[in-house]
Amino acid sequence: MPQSKVQDDAVLLHQAMNLRALVDHVGAYFYAKDLEGKYLFANQAVCDIFGAPLEDVIGATDHRFVDTGKHAGLLVNDRRVFEDGVEVHEEEEINLLSGECRVFWSIKVPVRDGGGRVIGLCGISTDITQRRRAADHLIERNVMLSTVLSNIDASVYLKDSEGRFLYVNQRVADLYGRPPEEILGRTDADLLAPEVATRLMQMDRTVLASKTRQAREEVVVGPDNVPHHFWSIKLPLQFPGQPTCLIGFSSEITELMELRQSLARQRVTDPLTGLANRVQFEEELDLELRVAERHQMQLAVVLLDIDQFKYINNSLGQDIGDQLLRAVAGRLRAYGDELGGLARLSGDEFVLFVPRLASAEGVAHLIERIRTGLAEPFELQGRPLHLTVSAGISVYPDDAHNCAALLNHAEAAMYYSKERGRDQARFYSRAMGEAVALRLELERDLRGALAAGEFELHYQPKIRSSDGKVAGFEALLRWNRGGRGLVSPAHFIALAEQLGLLVQIGMWVVEEACRQMAAWRAQGLPQLPVAVNLSPSQLASPALVEQVAQAMTRHGIAADGLEMEVTESMMMEDPEQAIAILHTLRRQGVKLSIDDFGTGYSSMAYLKRLPVDTLKLDRQFVTYVASDTRDADICAGMIALAHKLGLSVVAEGVETEEQRAALAVRECDLFQGYFFSRPLPADQATTFIRDRS
Repeated sequence: MPQSKVQDDAVLLHQAMNLRALVDHVGAYFYAKDLEGKYLFANQAVCDIFGAPLEDVIGATDHRFVDTGKHAGLLVNDRRVFEDGVEVHEEEEINLLSGECRVFWSIKVPVRDGGGRVIGLCGISTDITQRRRAADHLIERNVMLSTVLSNIDASVYLKDSEGRFLYVNQRVADLYGRPPEEILGRTDADLLAPEVATRLMQMDRTVLASKTRQAREEVVVGPDNVPHHFWSIKLPLQFPGQPTCLIGFSSEITELMELRQSLARQRVTDPLTGLANRVQFEEELDLELRVAERHQMQLAVVLLDIDQFKYINNSLGQDIGDQLLRAVAGRLRAYGDELGGLARLSGDEFVLFVPRLASAEGVAHLIERIRTGLAEPFELQGRPLHLTVSAGISVYPDDAHNCAALLNHAEAAMYYSKERGRDQARFYSRAMGEAVALRLELERDLRGALAAGEFELHYQPKIRSSDGKVAGFEALLRWNRGGRGLVSPAHFIALAEQLGLLVQIGMWVVEEACRQMAAWRAQGLPQLPVAVNLSPSQLASPALVEQVAQAMTRHGIAADGLEMEVTESMMMEDPEQAIAILHTLRRQGVKLSIDDFGTGYSSMAYLKRLPVDTLKLDRQFVTYVASDTRDADICAGMIALAHKLGLSVVAEGVETEEQRAALAVRECDLFQGYFFSRPLPADQATTFIRDRS
């Protein structure tokens, strides 16, 4: 071989070795492949990643070292170079047979022969696995952060120094009614009404100018035209080399504000009628009293109370009662221009004041107009309901100088109106105040009388006309008021009904009457029926029937042993309900009688349907039965009517022999009155039974 040729080969070999050494240490993967994908050249990095010596790599394909089934992109890119002759710049992910997964950025270029045909490819790949993982982690963190910010219960946003949005979470997008991409790069002035945007941007400018944290309430009116209240915290944010920007967190407090306003309204508003309550009324009255004092004017306070509202509520139901109270409030509002204040104090009590009062006659005329207006029937559930009101009036400065005293005096006058027959208005007087003070004291003692054991029953006998023997008793309630002696029933029965105490007291009466009958039976005395009086509230009580049955069972009272007396006017308030309850009582063996018959307005059509056993003639007919022919004829007619209906008749209030004789002639069955006996305590009634037996 010529010397020159040897020298040239040596140079080429040296250059190749230098090139090989350079390619092996460049930090990338160099390789060449033929059209079948066989490696023609590979640097040391390729050998290292495949874990094979160069002689095993050369002539082999990727299938020997890589799981090409999982990532076909590697072969796809090679085919593009071979078939299309294009240069490929792509990210490639490969799974080595060892199980390791790597990511590369690959550049593959076609290798051509002298005719321009593609005969292979030459490639260089850079390992970007760590960079890719870092990028994926960053993306995951950004997605997670975006998800958190989008679901956080607050509006989160980022603005640049000009107020342009750089970031908004979903809450902001929902508030502005736009997708986030339509908000970014725009300002509040671009998105909201000028007056709303001006207030928001003013706070932003304060934060950016002072570079301090700001927190305050903000109001945003979005596309829904509804004010949304927020508590906003905004802070300056400084990125390196960038102007100061702003990050904000706004929590909506609209519901909290509404709740706060609702609580404030509830503090001063009656929830049933929407009128002012006592708190608000007293505040308004205090202000008006200062005005009246400064200008030396009069002022009237008026308390209105619906008559017998408790009975309406008990008999027709609380729902009807509530509807009635709302209707009354509506009518009272109609006088608003003439009133300085109007409120519902409690229950069925309403109060108003009349400022700048010219005269007592003026307020009297106003109250009379109000009472007349309230007397018009109320249509509730398709039925007319009539009511009356009692009113009490106190005047500043004549009666008192402060709110509390004026209210107390108006209440005293109102109670005086009720005690004088209801359905009227009264002005306060000092004597009236003293009477009301006594009444309040009576009320206090009455509330505790049952628990203190101060009630007792007295028994007035009923005498048979035929033989003069005892036919039974009427149990009459007596109150032995602590330290005061017996109180007349006329002074406390009506009050107990008003206070809602008669249901409980009435059941005590039933229990005590049954106990006394059992005691007489145990002493070997004849079994005599005892009658007790039912109150309107008892007749309306759903527990009446069961409680009466339990009392009779507990004391072993036989059928017809217990009798109950009801007034005809009480039954006629709701005849159908009364008839149903009385029939149930009668089926339990309770005898029934109508008290004070002839004084009410009962219908004979209802009378024949009532399951009563006895009629009681009222004493106003009995008093003159022996001296007034008209009373005698009335008694005779009622006795004859009762007998036609199969009922017995008791004449109450018999005080003379002449009355007894006149009634006996007219075939009255039973007598009751002082002529025979006053109501007797239990021990004296026992003696009376023995004597008469």
